[in-house]
Amino acid sequence: MSFFTVCRQQSAYKKHPMTEFIYKVKKNIITIKKQLTDVKNFVNVHPLIYKLTDLGGNKYKVFEKRKIGIIPYRFTYKAIITDEKDSVNIVAIIMGMTTISMFFTFQEEDKFTVIKKRLVVKSPFPITNYMNRLIEKQHRIMFNNIELV
Repeated sequence: MSFFTVCRQQSAYKKHPMTEFIYKVKKNIITIKKQLTDVKNFVNVHPLIYKLTDLGGNKYKVFEKRKIGIIPYRFTYKAIITDEKDSVNIVAIIMGMTTISMFFTFQEEDKFTVIKKRLVVKSPFPITNYMNRLIEKQHRIMFNNIELV
């Protein structure tokens, strides 16, 4: 992956700030969208998600693993993935209490695709900064993996 920036912006609902990430990947839009929306492809490029089960109607059960310190932790949650003409939207509802909304837009530029990701974490817990850092790290690895496909 060639390029990365982060811009913090305040969303209309100030309690849940929106963070924007920008990636520049040496793949075309079709390839990137296929990696984000096809179940098998997504599992192959995402560093923490090891399984997705299609529940129908763009709804999925997501199986994720991560380490909390040295302890491995596995959990599941539901997500909705929608594929629009120039965007992909992913909304994950974790443990019924935290909602993570990601809106990806794509624009081709020379031999690259510029991906803008807007991220909003809504939770009753003070985890927004932690989740932003975790998701940014995961997605940097994910887009790096997509570039290698």
